[in-house]
Amino acid sequence: MTMYKYLLNFTDEVYYVCNERSEGHSIEGLIEQIPKQTKLLIAVDSSSNDVETMKLLTSKGIDCLIIDHHSVTVENPYAILVNPQQNGCEYPNKNACGGLLVFKVCQVIDDYMDTYYANKLDDLPGFSLMADMMSMMELENRYYAKLSLKSLRHAGLRTLFEAMNFDLNNLSATDFLYGVSPAVTAATRFDNIKLAIDFLMCDTDSPEIKGLAKELVKANERRKEVQTEALRALKPFVDENDKVVIVFDPTLGKGMNGLVGQKLSKSFNRPAIVLGEGDNEDTYAGSFRGLEDFSMLDLLDSCDNVFYTGGHPAAGGLQIYKTNLELLRQELNEKLDNFEADNSMYYDLEFDVDQIDEKLINYLSEFYRVTGNHFKEGKFLIKGLFISDKKLMGKSLNTVKIDCDTLQLMKFKTDSEYFDSVPVFTEIEAIGTLNMNYWKQYKPKFKITKTMQLFIEDYREKI
Repeated sequence: MTMYKYLLNFTDEVYYVCNERSEGHSIEGLIEQIPKQTKLLIAVDSSSNDVETMKLLTSKGIDCLIIDHHSVTVENPYAILVNPQQNGCEYPNKNACGGLLVFKVCQVIDDYMDTYYANKLDDLPGFSLMADMMSMMELENRYYAKLSLKSLRHAGLRTLFEAMNFDLNNLSATDFLYGVSPAVTAATRFDNIKLAIDFLMCDTDSPEIKGLAKELVKANERRKEVQTEALRALKPFVDENDKVVIVFDPTLGKGMNGLVGQKLSKSFNRPAIVLGEGDNEDTYAGSFRGLEDFSMLDLLDSCDNVFYTGGHPAAGGLQIYKTNLELLRQELNEKLDNFEADNSMYYDLEFDVDQIDEKLINYLSEFYRVTGNHFKEGKFLIKGLFISDKKLMGKSLNTVKIDCDTLQLMKFKTDSEYFDSVPVFTEIEAIGTLNMNYWKQYKPKFKITKTMQLFIEDYREKI
């Protein structure tokens, strides 16, 4: 979207082609959609290793520019490659994502053309970095992430944030990562990339924005339902003796495999692979999710029974032959024979509940406004909590609210079993993230109700 909008400042002869998520990221299947009059093809966030495709395009008189950040495994003489992962590249930020690199290319074009069009799009690279889970220890990434959160101008994103009840004047990376970003990608997960693109093209106010935002919210709710049901159905098939969770479900589709894998990984505290049917009757294809302890991508690359991998160290795709499934399971168990995942729960600071107030929570929220990969949201141990009441909430009854005097504990994406296990009239200590909830009431008169909250990871009864 960034490159498309930018180039429109120079010419109307700009077109885009794209795959549905289920079709993969390769440009090979899009060749027939490229207009015949095309002189330059710009491939973004993919195609670094698509040598044969670029060779074919150049033979048709089409120059090729690839702007990507994924690993480069082959030399591609048929395209100009902008990728900090390639040998000899001196660009210092090796943790840049495709969206940021596109923006930097636009800045370079501005320098050559003596224009300033890229400045109008500088609120977008930060969201690309957060969505792609790039390192937030990188100073350039932190700069653009904060710029996106503090100076958001994109009309569509502003509307979607508001539709999901986020405060535009106080946005955080968490609001985007667990709110708006999944809503936008939900459309692509159900092979409706047109909805996502139409929405992202609404960078200025237009009549259709609210309708598009509403459709994304609906798609996100459907995504949550599918994910929850898949997790419930697949859990019984997990062999807890395996070092890596491996399950097969042909009904999920490529758009949901990764999300379900992420949930399984978290539930069983180990890497997870979710497979579906492959491109032909002899293969399985799917997604993997790993842990921070090691690179799951490198591990799978080292396996004899995997013939394709791609993506990032902790999240990506793979393909195997069906006859090799059990061999892969054995191979992973052997390679990880001595590995035990760290199931310890870590926190940054501890407080007594009497120390918690609005000022402290807002101070911590500002410090942790920009979070993500390698810079996690702050977690705190809160002591001296006494449970006076509890309530099961939400349309799907998957949210538990626990009243502890001045602090309200919230547990999301859980179930009635968890609710039943929470003791009442008991002193506990809990680990989680602190939040201020501001609820505006307009009738019979305007007032703001403030609630201090702890989004809990876990708790334990005081001995």
